[in-house]
Amino acid sequence: MDKLKVLKNLLFPETNDEIKELFDMGNMMSLKIMCIVTALIEGVSLVFSFVLRDDSLHYDLTTFVVTIVICTCILTAFLANLFLKKKIQGHTKAVLISFACVSILTIFALFVSYMNYIVGRQIIIFYALNLCLVCFVHIAPLFQVSFILIEHLIFYGALLHYDGAKEIIWPNTLIYLCITLAASVISYDREYQFIVKTCEAKVLAANFQIKSSQDQLTGLLNRYALDSIPSVSKGTTCQIAMADIDHFKMFNDRYGHLKGDEVLKITASALLDVFRKKDCYRYGGDEFLILTANLSEDVFRDRLALWENKLAGVKIEGVEDPIKISYGVASGTINTTDDIFNMIKEADTKLYAIKSLRHKSS
Repeated sequence: MDKLKVLKNLLFPETNDEIKELFDMGNMMSLKIMCIVTALIEGVSLVFSFVLRDDSLHYDLTTFVVTIVICTCILTAFLANLFLKKKIQGHTKAVLISFACVSILTIFALFVSYMNYIVGRQIIIFYALNLCLVCFVHIAPLFQVSFILIEHLIFYGALLHYDGAKEIIWPNTLIYLCITLAASVISYDREYQFIVKTCEAKVLAANFQIKSSQDQLTGLLNRYALDSIPSVSKGTTCQIAMADIDHFKMFNDRYGHLKGDEVLKITASALLDVFRKKDCYRYGGDEFLILTANLSEDVFRDRLALWENKLAGVKIEGVEDPIKISYGVASGTINTTDDIFNMIKEADTKLYAIKSLRHKSS
């Protein structure tokens, strides 16, 4: 059973949407390059055939087939380019583009190699195409193995029908087929393992980014997360508040640091009841920063007042003093991220002024 499971995973490994997308992008890039090169080579060949006026027995049919292949390659390169630019999206569409292109190229290789065989020339294009597809176009091994077997049966069946395939060295042919089948599976598996490792690395990086930008005590974003604030649209109106807990040192001194931490967590929890998590930061110590671009100034101040009222009604076991906050607000239009940091400084200055007045009055 274990061997069957290993074989199944090798021939048809499990994939998710991200893995499929990475395979699709790689295949589209490979097909784009292959089709451009093929169209150029066959285009030059077609021009030479007209210039040299080649009137061989198969000239008309060959010209027709080559013209179809050139047009197909140009169309495929165009569609692949649209997919790479994400103007065409979806795994099903990528599969259809790949299948259509690979089928046309394979039929072309079979045709040219057959025509070369019956006039005593080499059938190298059949082998060359298989090599390119195995190396650069990664399809689930079960499908690719099936496709390779079918095309070989068709090709050698045609040669047997023509003259019994007298020029074919069967041991060499069998060896080539086995190598091609093995290479298709190995090539896909190596690409699959690379993509899986890449996805795992991206997940680890994302988790590290979350942990490094999130305050572990309160669950809010920390001040380092401000470095990754996305670029803002020019002319956006932004509301910013810098707040802190009044007499926070008193909580630590009277009730201990564990109760002080509980005060911070409750303050952060009440803040998240009022604002979105992505707008809330623990700036440092007992300082909190609220930064939003989706509220008017009046609504923003109402939300801050609601936060303040929520905290006023909180009771912590073993703590008699209420939780009170002070905040300074800055509002304005921003054009760059530098404007945001200038407004943070303005809000902090206003907070300091408010705290100073309260201390004087008390």
